[in-house]
Amino acid sequence: MPLAPGTTLGTYEITGSLGAGGMGEVYRARDIRLGRSVAIKVLPEAFATDADRVPRFEREAKVLASLNHPHIAALYGMEHGAGQVPIHFLVMELVEGETLLERLARGPVPVGEALPIAIQIADALETAHEQGVVHRDLKPANIKITPDDKVKVLDFGLAKAMDSSPAALSTASSPTVVLLATQAGMIMGTAAYMSPEQAKGAAVDRRSDVFSFGVVLYEMLTGQRPFRGDTGAQVMAAIIALEADLTALPAGTDPRLAVLLKRCLEKNPKKRWQAMGDLRIELEALVAAPIPAATATFTVTPATPSLWRRVMPVALLVAITAGASVFATRWLTPAPPRDVVRFAFPSPNYNRAFQNLALSPDGTRLAYVVDVGPGQRQLMLRSMGESQARSIPGAEGQVSSPSFSPDGQFVAFYSGADEALKKVALTGGPAVTLARMVAPFSGPHWGARGILITQPSGGLRVSPDGGEPEVVIPVAPGERISSPQYIGDDGSILFTLTTEAFGTGWEKGQVIIQTADGARRVVASSASDPRYLSSGHLVFASGANLLAVPFDLAGFRTTGPPVPIVEGISRGMSQLFVAHYAVSASGSLAYLPAEAPTAAARRNLALMNLDGSSQLLPVPPNAYQHPRISPDGTRIVVATETADDSAIWIHDLAGDGLPRRLTFDGRNAAPIWTRDGKFITFQSDREGDRGLFQQPADGNQAAERLTRPELIHSHFPESWSPDGKTLAMRVATEVTSVWAWSPEGDRLPKPLLRGAQSYAMSEFSPDGRWLAYASNELDGRNTQVFVQPYPPTGAKHQLPMDSSNPVWSRDGKRLFFSRDSRIFIADIQTAPALAIGQPRELKLPDIMPGGATMRRHWDLMPDGKRLLVVLPESSADSARGDSTQIEVVVNGLQELVAKTPPR
Repeated sequence: MPLAPGTTLGTYEITGSLGAGGMGEVYRARDIRLGRSVAIKVLPEAFATDADRVPRFEREAKVLASLNHPHIAALYGMEHGAGQVPIHFLVMELVEGETLLERLARGPVPVGEALPIAIQIADALETAHEQGVVHRDLKPANIKITPDDKVKVLDFGLAKAMDSSPAALSTASSPTVVLLATQAGMIMGTAAYMSPEQAKGAAVDRRSDVFSFGVVLYEMLTGQRPFRGDTGAQVMAAIIALEADLTALPAGTDPRLAVLLKRCLEKNPKKRWQAMGDLRIELEALVAAPIPAATATFTVTPATPSLWRRVMPVALLVAITAGASVFATRWLTPAPPRDVVRFAFPSPNYNRAFQNLALSPDGTRLAYVVDVGPGQRQLMLRSMGESQARSIPGAEGQVSSPSFSPDGQFVAFYSGADEALKKVALTGGPAVTLARMVAPFSGPHWGARGILITQPSGGLRVSPDGGEPEVVIPVAPGERISSPQYIGDDGSILFTLTTEAFGTGWEKGQVIIQTADGARRVVASSASDPRYLSSGHLVFASGANLLAVPFDLAGFRTTGPPVPIVEGISRGMSQLFVAHYAVSASGSLAYLPAEAPTAAARRNLALMNLDGSSQLLPVPPNAYQHPRISPDGTRIVVATETADDSAIWIHDLAGDGLPRRLTFDGRNAAPIWTRDGKFITFQSDREGDRGLFQQPADGNQAAERLTRPELIHSHFPESWSPDGKTLAMRVATEVTSVWAWSPEGDRLPKPLLRGAQSYAMSEFSPDGRWLAYASNELDGRNTQVFVQPYPPTGAKHQLPMDSSNPVWSRDGKRLFFSRDSRIFIADIQTAPALAIGQPRELKLPDIMPGGATMRRHWDLMPDGKRLLVVLPESSADSARGDSTQIEVVVNGLQELVAKTPPR
């Protein structure tokens, strides 16, 4: 019966009630002897009358009383009171404040407040576990938060100590559930927070507390319990059979926290966190280095439940309520599949030109390449458990195409500056050259048999220790290959082959397997960039989609139709056959989504005065880039580029009509006007390479080819001389150089500027006597603008700041240039000697930066008083910067198997 205030139990006087639970009624009391306030828990009468259990409880109580920790409410002792029915009660530390249950009544706990609470709970559990004590009944009602935000965990180990009699099932924080199921063991713990093994009546250890901790943390973050039902039996059925819905976590939750929580709630104890200490350390790391909410996104896609998971809650309810233990031990053995966890992190300036994405075999680290300046790149490393990426020393400059070693300790990459395949240890040290070679079509791929990389001469195998490359995939005239990978144990190689034209030829490519004896077998058509996965699938790119098909490795054949697994994946800019994705042996997937058409389509064209005022042109928003004004200032030529199309358009400034499309064949880019304003010179891949073409601006004649580049080269037009006899053009491979082409004579390009890692963005002066250009020739990294006589004499002059994109004013007295999205101007004198004045910045709104693409997205009007500019994201007020995000899918192979199971 309840105890009234003023009742004395030995030396303790009851002063009020604190509540009741399945383990007894709790009172506030005063220790008359010591003059302190304590909490008194009076044990149930059923316990007090059981002569066998009292001694056993006293032994357990001694262990519990030995726990001494700032986040554990102390147990002072066990006392006995006289009466008709003996009273047994516990004397405990009185903790002031509210319980976590009371705090949750006001709604979810913000992450910044929840994590410190969770760390203190984990610290308390860690100490108890080290003493051999398992809580067994962790729940919000047993967690107190003091007025100074300190956490105290109550009732440690009492569930085991009491081993009490059956009681009614509860779904909330009310009485502790104790259910004696026939031959199924004793089920103890509050229903909503118990572990699956508790619900089954199986043996319980410290990993059960880990699960309950995960349930409590989930409820703190979401404001709701992960496993719910109308009765205790239904709740326990949900705990055993259903998965927690991690999509209920607040938007912007650190993806590492979602993964941590998912591991707490694993049904199989062997797959959970094995020690609270490790869990505490991870939580502390999250607090110390959080991912900003604006950049931390994730989703969780539950794996498709099988039939037994859908019917389990009902069947288990029947089994529990009927007391049938055989069902629990026989049918609950299969561990439920792990959920697919998705998250993304920003990767500004990711270089899309090459296959620049790699996952370590265990899926814990990601290597990728970013642009750090015109023609300059840096290899980055990101661990999945860290909030920031770090640069890899020794892997900078003209780097591309990373690949992890099988043990995950090294990364191989191609260095264009050295024309070499290299490797670098992730623990530090200089990069080591493995082999010299020209820029690859694709690769490397580092497998157990060595490193595969493709060249115009075929597929090469390079030893990880270095040495002469060995040709392992021979090619016939007209054949080109890419994306090689060793598969199986016999030396068979998977790769893509095409005999079509360069630009769109890879979309007509074939996925080939070359067996150990050199025989070839076609396994997929109209496909490129394949990977073989340990799940028994081939993955390859087709158009803007990533497809998977079940594959029989023994028979080298597909066993089902392909299905899309990523719709809208980014394709390589320089290597169109490349799809930007990577897979790990552990079953993770990382990929770069295709640029959203809506983002590119929101760009506008505008005329901007040098004082910063501007006027939008009456043209619809589009994916504009590289605008150029005609010599007479009346027309514009501009390119548009999306994943599906790349075209050139003409717009009449004096008219009110829409822009007129000039090109229809292939992908076309980088248009410029001839000096007489009659023709447009541009790059196109319409005939299989990336050469230069020229077409009348009125569109009344077909385009004429001007240059035919070598296989791995790309040509870009930059500037016509005033007399129309010389075209300055950029030749790009892994390095860039400036060449001269003339419509007279042999019509073959001749080198003009080369030797540094990057020469580009050249423009003739109005009188044709000077050539301005950008180069990183001083330090191989930072780009500056230089001016030199034309034809070259060896003399040159440098602008006194890092810069690029030089443009002459029509009178030749000023030089405009840019740095990122800012534009500068410098006075220039060419006679009697050349002299360059101090640059000054024009106070303009940011325009669309050219970045490492080496494209200038602005031009100077003939009057020298206005600029033709591309405004990013629909207006100058839009958000700035590259919004590139790398998507990561943990357990992606499981989702793949669910979509298209291997046969």
